[in-house]
Amino acid sequence: MQVTRDDLAEFERLLAKLRENPAAVDEEADLPAAEYARITYVTLVLLVYVNVSMVISICTTGVEGNLSQIEYLVYPLCFTANCGLLVFGALDSEAAGRRAIKLLRGWLITLIIIIPPLYWTSGMHEDAVLLVFYMVINAIFYPWLLDSMRELLRTRYKGSLTTQAHFYTNRALKLGAFQIVLLVSAVAQGIDGADTFLRVYATFSFSMNLIIAWIYVIAIFDVCAVDGRAAAKLRLSPLQAAAVASVGGVAFSGLAGYVLSQRRPSKRAAHATVYSLLFFNFLCYIFVGRLVWVARRKAPDGSAASGQPVKDEGLEAGGVFDVPGA
Repeated sequence: MQVTRDDLAEFERLLAKLRENPAAVDEEADLPAAEYARITYVTLVLLVYVNVSMVISICTTGVEGNLSQIEYLVYPLCFTANCGLLVFGALDSEAAGRRAIKLLRGWLITLIIIIPPLYWTSGMHEDAVLLVFYMVINAIFYPWLLDSMRELLRTRYKGSLTTQAHFYTNRALKLGAFQIVLLVSAVAQGIDGADTFLRVYATFSFSMNLIIAWIYVIAIFDVCAVDGRAAAKLRLSPLQAAAVASVGGVAFSGLAGYVLSQRRPSKRAAHATVYSLLFFNFLCYIFVGRLVWVARRKAPDGSAASGQPVKDEGLEAGGVFDVPGA
């Protein structure tokens, strides 16, 4: 191929432009929200279906009814679609990410006024009261956590956002496919009111823990740049170790739910699985949330960010137990 004078002139012009603005090398086009419109619509349909099913169940068969059990099996897919495919899978679109966070916040707020009445009208008054506090915390914590994670990930992977978004999308699709397998398996075993409620609920617990644990793992190792090798050698700071152990507890609760779903669990065993999930989730709220808060406070200026992984020394160099605002 022959190089003409015009080609050389164009090359020199581009080279001069890069000398004037070296940061242009790392610039990456930010996709519009319309790029993720279809998956947003699918996610919205899932969220509306879950809410409508719950409202109908309140007025008809209650939490142990067949409709409610199917809704429980679909519920984890809502988190996977919203968090996995939109919050993380749309890292290369600032507008789509903001819309996903707003969608999640709005949905969690609606659950505060839907889920407790579902349990209350079914005679589970203690569970209903507990769920009021749990859902309020969820509506506050998860939008903040995911928004902070997304902000830090966009800073850390600036210049390679599309590649990282594809990575998270592939993982979310695999996770969603496995959740669908669990759904089909649970339905194939039969759904028959109170007789199958505990088994379906145990399957729901396992499926839900998969996406929750994945979110926490991203928060610890991708967002906060905790060294995996240091974790394997048990050389973590106290806060990092507590966060990893809490996520391990969440994963263990999910495994317990899976084991229970393969047999006819007692009501006591099913409740123990649920309460262990709540307990370890609360620990994750504290430790993982604190870890992300520290990472956000110590995050470098966006202008100095690059696609290279952020070193984790900043999280270990003290200050991880500081009181926020102090």
